[in-house]
Amino acid sequence: MSTEAKVGLFVIIAAVLFIGTVYYLGNEQWGHHLIQYRTYLRYAGGMEPGSTVLFGGIAAGRVTAVRAWNEDPTKIELLLEVQEGTPINASCTARLGAVSLMSAPAVSISTGSNGAPRLKPGGVIPSEETVSIDEMARKLAGIADNAQGLISQVQGEIKGLGQQANTLLASLNQTTRPANRRQIAEI
Repeated sequence: MSTEAKVGLFVIIAAVLFIGTVYYLGNEQWGHHLIQYRTYLRYAGGMEPGSTVLFGGIAAGRVTAVRAWNEDPTKIELLLEVQEGTPINASCTARLGAVSLMSAPAVSISTGSNGAPRLKPGGVIPSEETVSIDEMARKLAGIADNAQGLISQVQGEIKGLGQQANTLLASLNQTTRPANRRQIAEI
């Protein structure tokens, strides 16, 4: 091997080592260390990769994948990346939420409890289902249907009470006529 080839090989190896070292040190100091978690929901309306993950209302990461879960197709699997140091523990719960009425949906993770053990990377954050707009609309329709029947029933009872009140007033009028007042006074 010629001297020029040896020098060229040395320069290439030195450049690769230099770039690798800069990349590693840059990630250690300035890189965002993210930890992967999973959660499962039955309804994930509006969730998509890139959606915000909130921990106690503070932005802590993002959703990396949203897909039907192979093991249970009635659930949606959400893969989350959360900043290292976020104290996610076994008593935290994940639910579909939003920062405001007009904002995009987000995964909201509760703070759990201080005494609970921390979840390991790749662990499953227990979930809590939220009520979808469709479910609320169905419940409100059911309440409206029941309310109509209740209103009809109350109207019938009020009509009956009105008739009883008229009968009572007629009896009182009969009792308080002048002839009856004299009889009561004599007694």
